[in-house]
Amino acid sequence: MSIIIDALPSAYEYDGRVYDMQTDFKEWMKFELLLTDTDIPINDKSRRLLELVFPQIPPDENLWDFILWFYQCGKEGARASKKAKSQKQTAIYSFEYDDGYIYAAFREIYNINLITVPYLHWWEFKSMFRALHDCKIVDIMGYRSEEISRDTPEYHKKFLTEMKRVYALPKSLTEQQKLAELKKIRESLNL
Repeated sequence: MSIIIDALPSAYEYDGRVYDMQTDFKEWMKFELLLTDTDIPINDKSRRLLELVFPQIPPDENLWDFILWFYQCGKEGARASKKAKSQKQTAIYSFEYDDGYIYAAFREIYNINLITVPYLHWWEFKSMFRALHDCKIVDIMGYRSEEISRDTPEYHKKFLTEMKRVYALPKSLTEQQKLAELKKIRESLNL
């Protein structure tokens, strides 16, 4: 599916019936924040996630496959290389803690006010978020993701260590962990 060629999904069809759904980026930001909340039991979380997306929840037992697909913007998750799998995975952004940086980046790069924009589809938002460049949030995500190895020059180790400390995220999940949490919810409901 291509967001350029195909119409962006705005509803879910099941058994000949169309179910309206939330597609605005703000609702899916809330979805991700709820998804990553470790204080909420999985059964409560799954119901609340569904209620956040659907005003009327479709009775389809495969609904979570669709939600996972939608959350990933119609794309399968990128396969991590063996090297990436062996490296310690770190969350590089948080909609909760980086909100100001993300807001500023969208204003600066796209001239979009994320506070007042009436609507922005989740897939559009994620595409633009991934394409951000030359702004503070990109620098911060770079600090968080850059690995410090024994080959890293000492001056850069000190700098990165300090930046990682300054921009550390409390209890945030990586992209892979978020997808794993969604899959865990899906599997718990398909028992």
